[in-house]
Amino acid sequence: MKRIKNVILMSIGIISVNATASNDFFSNSRDGYFYYKDPVPIAKSAVKKQSKKETPRGTSKDYNSTETRMSIPFMNKDERAAEKAREKKYMDNIPWDQLDELSADEYRRLLDTTRDISVATPSKQYVKSYAALQKFWIDKSERFAKVWQVANMEDPNKLLYPDFDFSDGGRRMKNIDLEKKEKAFYEKIKSRMGYIVIVGDKKDADVMKRTKEVYDFVKSKTGLEYMIYDYYEVPELARELKIDENTLPDNLILYKGAHGKMIYKRLVNGYSSATQIIYNTKFMFENAILEEDKAPQDKSK
Repeated sequence: MKRIKNVILMSIGIISVNATASNDFFSNSRDGYFYYKDPVPIAKSAVKKQSKKETPRGTSKDYNSTETRMSIPFMNKDERAAEKAREKKYMDNIPWDQLDELSADEYRRLLDTTRDISVATPSKQYVKSYAALQKFWIDKSERFAKVWQVANMEDPNKLLYPDFDFSDGGRRMKNIDLEKKEKAFYEKIKSRMGYIVIVGDKKDADVMKRTKEVYDFVKSKTGLEYMIYDYYEVPELARELKIDENTLPDNLILYKGAHGKMIYKRLVNGYSSATQIIYNTKFMFENAILEEDKAPQDKSK
């Protein structure tokens, strides 16, 4: 009986100690609730410091700002030695026999990693390994290009895109439509536009022959007239347009816009093909001349 009584007293003592240690609510029940008795929050700076310690030195990839870059500590001697050993192990274990089986993402990562290691430690082995991987990638790209060409030659009409018809018939119709639009544009504009070509010396027979051949063809396609001037014949225009005597010929369009305003725009500097001149003419009219400066009949509706 006495032994049972001792066990009960011991159990009560243990429970009392645990209750006191784990919960002092009853002893402090008269205090009530006050905001200043809330647990002290952990400062944000402390959280940041903890997260920085968790990040291995020199391995962060977040280089979005100068402040971030400056906050990344350099590796110490032991860490650098471990990193170099890890890099050597990586370079020694390149899966040369499995390159053709790697996915595009795996190969990109392999190429990027070996490049970074080779640049940081340009040993002969590392550089040769990176060069070999680069050559493998180039060879694979060339194979892709050849297969594309073969597929295109075998059945070009099946190489279609969702919104465009690139079949032979589709291309022809597209070209015919573009030609109709260009013809209509030049027919509409030809009474108010022409070409000015400034050359270094009109006495140079070769220069004049080449220039006339190009612009005769341009005229046959656009209907626009052209004039050829010697650089020294138009000094005021040369100064206004900042024409460089050393880069002649200079190819310009002259457009008579709203209220008879004469507008010059450079098409191309130096010798150019007739196709480029024709393309640039329409492009410059649509994009380089302000809508307010265009003649009323030429303004976009």
